[in-house]
Amino acid sequence: MTDVMSVLGKIGRRVDAEMLKLLKVGAAKDFHEVVFHQVKAGGKRLRPAMTLSFCEAAGGSQKDALSAAAAIELIHNYSLILDDIIDDADVRRNLPTTWKKFGLSFGILASTHYREAIEEGVLRSPNPIAMSKLVADAIRDIVEGERLDVLFEQVEHGVEYVDKHRYEKVTIKDYEKMIGKKTAALIRAACEAGVVCAGGSDKLRRAAREFGWKGGLSFQMADDMLDLFAEAEKLGKQVGKDIYEHKLGNIVILYSLELLSKTDREFLLKVLRAKKPRDRDVVKVIEMLRGCGATERVQKRAKKLVDEAKRALDKFPNKEATKLLADLVDFTYKRSF
Repeated sequence: MTDVMSVLGKIGRRVDAEMLKLLKVGAAKDFHEVVFHQVKAGGKRLRPAMTLSFCEAAGGSQKDALSAAAAIELIHNYSLILDDIIDDADVRRNLPTTWKKFGLSFGILASTHYREAIEEGVLRSPNPIAMSKLVADAIRDIVEGERLDVLFEQVEHGVEYVDKHRYEKVTIKDYEKMIGKKTAALIRAACEAGVVCAGGSDKLRRAAREFGWKGGLSFQMADDMLDLFAEAEKLGKQVGKDIYEHKLGNIVILYSLELLSKTDREFLLKVLRAKKPRDRDVVKVIEMLRGCGATERVQKRAKKLVDEAKRALDKFPNKEATKLLADLVDFTYKRSF
């Protein structure tokens, strides 16, 4: 795990410089503070690490994929700025969110600037046409995933469209569709982008997509666990955030609804549907979720996905690069289990 973190730190320093370079294009100097805030807040840089590593695995060099890797990470941060606005979130990575620090208007302007910085990274990539298609598909998927995530919330918004289409019941299949769009699609794009930058074959692109999709699903399942059970200082955001935000799109909650007694199930749904959940009720719900056996189910499902993802790496010639990729997907899975 330490070796993985060391590698991610090294990759992060390279891609951070490239992201700032892309964000500077066309930005007034006194706007830099606003557009730099999200990327300077940190992050593990897993997605660009996967782009650079898949480029090497397919026979290219990391230099070939640096602009693409920066574009991929900018998509992630672009989505986080918007996600924080949608969720009315104040804190991310132990810092004020972009909109909270600079105001809603500048949060929206920053996100718009990010979209053009992403395009700048695409244009600087070895195969900009293929990269443009990857990026467009990934962003459309993220939008759909976010749409579903909002519709899974268990409280009325007072907005006709949302209340009309809101899900009162969410299945595991619904959940995996949502996280596939919201999370796995970008990780899949990150992996395939590396192969594209290396000029790899369609066979290798398909293998990279499989790795990214299954690894991405596992990543989000681990994230759901962290949301509920991690320490606030380590998580960098409010513990139990999904409960406070009335979200039914959390796999721990969904499995718990299958395992809890009728009384506990009704209490869980009552808290999720409360306009403003009380802190003591959220604490009680978290303890119920921790003790009902749902976490073991999540762990089993996530481990299966990780094992399937790693098998897709057998098709790549550079075994040193695929070893890092296997370590990365293990890291995403083990960080909460």
